[in-house]
Amino acid sequence: MAVFGVLALVVGLLLIIVETHVPTIGIAGTVGALSVASGAALLLFSGGFGPSVALPVAAGAAVVGGGLAAVAGPKVLRARRAPVRSGPQSLIGTSGTVRSWRGTEGQIETAGGLWRARIEFGYDADPPLSAGERVVVERLHGLTLGVRRREPWEVEP
Repeated sequence: MAVFGVLALVVGLLLIIVETHVPTIGIAGTVGALSVASGAALLLFSGGFGPSVALPVAAGAAVVGGGLAAVAGPKVLRARRAPVRSGPQSLIGTSGTVRSWRGTEGQIETAGGLWRARIEFGYDADPPLSAGERVVVERLHGLTLGVRRREPWEVEP
């Protein structure tokens, strides 16, 4: 009985490791966790050296799991509060280079693509943007970016 318990523990740990490397939608991890639990139960209730192996393994697993929860918990909570930065919204705040400009509209290169842009901030007396000038994306209007000139004090990302 103790041999089956140790075998179940080993198979369960291997399945949990497989879950971390292969996308099985949690199936291998769940079966692995159940196998570890059943292996620990088999060792605990079998005669011989079962309890002397099962209790330290369970205590070690509890300590490791508690430590991981203590480390990962605050990071998870911080990540849940952070705004989602993907898709077009991730362009806001990025720096770009003017490729062509006419009047108040033109094209800029940012995030590896060429985008239509419109000047958002500035004065009528300011000279128009020229090719090669650096701008900062301030707003997003559909697929048109609202940009402004990059200030000299702004650090390049």
